Amino acid sequence: MTVTFNLNHPPTWPLRSPEQPIKDFRDAYPCSPSASNIYEYSPEELVDKALRALQEAGIQLIEWLSLLHRRMNVPVIIKDFHFLVPDDQLDLAQKILREDQGLSRSLPPPLLLKTGGDFYAKANMYRLTRYTSLALAQHLVLYPASMASYAPTDLELKPRSTNISEPLCKTILVPKPPAVYASILRMMRSYTRYAPTRITLESQLSELIGYHLYGLEGGYVDTDDDELCEELAVDERVEDAVRTVDEWRATGQLRDEDGWIAETLADIVSGRRTVEDVPTLSRPSS
Repeated sequence: MTVTFNLNHPPTWPLRSPEQPIKDFRDAYPCSPSASNIYEYSPEELVDKALRALQEAGIQLIEWLSLLHRRMNVPVIIKDFHFLVPDDQLDLAQKILREDQGLSRSLPPPLLLKTGGDFYAKANMYRLTRYTSLALAQHLVLYPASMASYAPTDLELKPRSTNISEPLCKTILVPKPPAVYASILRMMRSYTRYAPTRITLESQLSELIGYHLYGLEGGYVDTDDDELCEELAVDERVEDAVRTVDEWRATGQLRDEDGWIAETLADIVSGRRTVEDVPTLSRPSS
């Protein structure tokens, strides 16, 4: 796996002082001394300013990962802000963030590349805090839209989720729920069984089914606990979720020409299969 760089400004080497631990994020390029002034703004304010600048440049941003999953009732902590950008607009978006917004491009430490796979290898991360440690650093993260492969019909314009009372960027493109599940399943099939990206996708799919399709506040219930299952009406929740998937299939919302996505999702939701049973990419023969 490799970290992608803007070829207009290729770094000759990752910049790291001898004192900076390898477990920290590193700056891809030397930072301007004036860049520290931007951290007078909160991370959310920096994101808001950056999104407005990107939209004013005609760049179409799609909400993704933690922000999208929070919108679908998964109680994820928003530490980083993830967005998809059309592949042919990614260089322009990076130029705006670096030159106009003064954000520093971060390189993820090897640990994240090893455990997060393409969620870090293909990430274009721009630091929103003075901190560079894994625990405290926050980032605005851009990915090529081809990674998720949403079609224009999969998206709708919605108010942006933010704690800012008067945001500069008010709306964002958001994938529809059936498109989210279909995208995850397609991505899962493009990785080998134990690839770190695939393992992360399995976790995401499980959480979305539990919190979004089943509507469970805890996202999970022990199916061996008959009393709790009865109290939470688990059987009814599963039946409702299966009907929802069937409706998505009938109305073509899964963009599932050969039927494998709807069949696989329905089987997982019904309990006939697990997320580990989603087809994988076969390893190339040696």
